[in-house]
Parts: sequence; C-alpha cells; structure tokens
Amino acid sequence: MPKSSVVYTCSNCDAQYPKWAGRCNQCGKFGTISTAGQTISRQAKMAPLPAATPINLSTAELNLPRYQIGIKEFDRVTSGLAQGAVVLLAGEPGLGKSTLVLQIADKLNQPVLYISGEEAAEQVAGRVKRLGLSAKNLSFLNELTVETVIGTATSTHPALLIIDSLQTLSSTDIASSPGSPAQIKAVMAKLVQAAKANKITTVIIGHVTKGGEVAGPKTLEHLVDVVLNLEGETDGVLRLLRCYKNRFGPSDEVGFFEMREQGMQEVANPSALLLKNRHHDSGSSISVVPEGSRSLFIEVQALVTRTRFGYPKRTAVGFDPPRLQLLLAVLQEKGGVKLAFSDVYVNLAGGIKSREPGLDLAVALAILSAYLKKPLPEDVLVAGEVGLAGEIRQVKNLSRKLKEAGSLGLTRVVTAGVDGGEKLPAGLEIISLKNLAEVVGWLNNQF
Repeated sequence: MPKSSVVYTCSNCDAQYPKWAGRCNQCGKFGTISTAGQTISRQAKMAPLPAATPINLSTAELNLPRYQIGIKEFDRVTSGLAQGAVVLLAGEPGLGKSTLVLQIADKLNQPVLYISGEEAAEQVAGRVKRLGLSAKNLSFLNELTVETVIGTATSTHPALLIIDSLQTLSSTDIASSPGSPAQIKAVMAKLVQAAKANKITTVIIGHVTKGGEVAGPKTLEHLVDVVLNLEGETDGVLRLLRCYKNRFGPSDEVGFFEMREQGMQEVANPSALLLKNRHHDSGSSISVVPEGSRSLFIEVQALVTRTRFGYPKRTAVGFDPPRLQLLLAVLQEKGGVKLAFSDVYVNLAGGIKSREPGLDLAVALAILSAYLKKPLPEDVLVAGEVGLAGEIRQVKNLSRKLKEAGSLGLTRVVTAGVDGGEKLPAGLEIISLKNLAEVVGWLNNQF
C-alpha cells in the first residue's frame, strides 16, 4: 500500500513544513501552520490527466487592439494599453496613483469599472468632481471579494477595469487575511485569468514596501504584462512614471508629470523644470542622464562640512551610496583632496534617482566645488566616469545626450573627450580633462 505523509502549510505565506511548528520561519507569523493534506508516494496510481486543445501560432492574432489614452507621457511609457493586458501600477501613498487612473478613465471614453476596497462612492465622486473630470462612462463598486469583482466585470464587460487596490481584495478560497502573500497571489492569479479570458484591460494599483519595491510576492511581477512605478516626493510636485516591464513595448521609458490641483499634468520639458530654480553657488554642477529614449539634465548638489564626530558621515540621496564612498576615496588618493575629517552630503535635485556611471565626474566636481567654496561657471555641463586610478572615462553616446544643452544655456562640457566618430551639437565647447588632478587644477583656475 503506498505510503502518504502529512504536509503542514502556513496560511499566511504558503510555506510548507514536514512537521508542525508554532511559528512560520518564512513570514514570522505565529499560529498559522496547519495540516494542508497528504502527499502521495510515487507508487500511487496516477489518475487520467485532463487535456486541452492547442492552437496553431500561424492563426493567432498578431496585432492586439490598443487603447491610446491621449495622455502623451502615459502613452509614451506604455505604448498604449493592449486589450486584455494586466497593468500593475505601484507607488508610495499620496503620490497620485488613484488620481492618475481616474484621468486615464476619463480620457479613454469607453466603459470603465472602478473597484475600490478603500474608498466609498462619495469619496471617489468628490475626487472626480474636484479634478473636473466626467463620470459619464465610469461605474463604481465598493467590493472586497475578488470573485464578486470578476463576476461583475464578466457581466458588464467594461473596456477598462481598475482595481484600487490589490492588497484590499481577498479570495474566498484562501483562509488567510487580506493583504497576506497567499491572498495576494491568489487574487492576482484570478484577476489575470479573468482579464485574459474576457479580454478586459485591467489596471491594478499596488502598495510598495519601505524600500520602494512592489509589496507582495515577486511572482506578482511575473504574472502581469506591465509593471509601472510612480515615483517622487510627496511634498514635491514632480512625478516620474517608470516602466520596469512591458510585454507590448519598450520597458525602459519614463514619463514626467506635475501634481497640481487639476490632477497629474504632463511635463513637456522636464530638464527645464528641474533646472528652473537652480541657485548658482558652490557645491552645484549640472549633468545629463539617460531616461528611456530621452536625456534628462539634472543638478547635482554637494555639501562638505567638518565632522563633529569620530567617524565622518557620507550621505547620498538619489545617488548610489557605495559609489559615493568610492569617489571620495579616489578624490583623496588621486586628487589630493583631504576629506578624511569632513562630512559629505550629495543630492540629485528634484527627487531624481540614477545609477548612471557618467554622473561620477559631476558628483566629484560638486564635492570639489563645495570643499574649495568655488562655484562652477553657470554654462558648464559635466559628464564622465571616474576610474579607481583617478582617470576620466568617456561617456557613451554623449553627442546624442547633449542635443538640448544649448536651449538650457549650456555652452561648455567638461568631460574626457568624445569618440572620433561623434559630432557634437553646434555651439558646444569641449573641455577635455584626463584625470582628477587636471579637474582640480581646472577648477582652481576658474577664479
């Protein structure tokens, strides 16, 4: 007779154990482990398996219908919403996720079903009115059970289904509480299956962790077609809509918005907005970073103060902290800048985050400027990677990145030079520097 063994499963995260335990080692919850059933040995007779009918790929529809929303920055990032696609929109509370999806629903001019587990109809209607939007094609349902949501969507068949938010829904098939990893996986799997079967485009709002990642199991991002993240500072106006995955288009695009009383407003020229209120002083430099298919001109800010403690403090906001430590070590050893007893703070203005290697030289020059208390000339842009030997390395595709430099009043570029085949835009002067020692000498000779 085949031997069977009992399996114990955590109702919160689905972790399995060969024996009972009071606490789950995966999620840390107490009292969630119970018997899930039995596993049958290999000697057990296998029941007949169900079969499905595959289709020939030559008969499959190649061009899925797409909804071009009419919000240029959103359409740039998503390449339009494909019919039946599932989009996961994540972001910190207060950045405007609900506002953005309401504006999308208004622009679509198609039947939209809005599901909310967090707000009542009066609250959503008040926001719609405050934003000056039309609710003509917008239906609302306050619901917490995913089976009811799917049943309603199947019967009404809207062009767009909006879920606000994923963590508030639960499935009657899972015993754990709403928002648990097991519930999130089950809810998302059912929503994806329903969207594909009924060809209903679905936008799902999700929460994020303290680290800025999508809350829930990593499998969520594998289940959906598009993963978008809304970034920015809650007390600022600039919002970045960043795409991390897109099965229907490029996955590296970024859209720029301003949060205003009228909702999310598109930013046609984000570089001009970021440099608009720049204060010309020591500790500031301008650089350029790639964001999707366009270039973004940003301000790098640095502050150097004498440390009051035994160990100097190094803080980076928007820039890679280990990279900052590396640059400070190279500045001291190869540039002769004594920073061992100084606190150093670096910030990318406007809430921008970037790991672009070409920012190295701009960060180094901003630190030098703050240390020497000498401002850089206002018309200078800085771009270059710094090596461990203190050498300045060229930035790839620099000429393409500098197309808009002239319109921002930038006429000189401090860099390692350009490739022989590259042709810079007219009116730009190259200041070619080989290493950090030359950078220090150049800055000292400016005033």
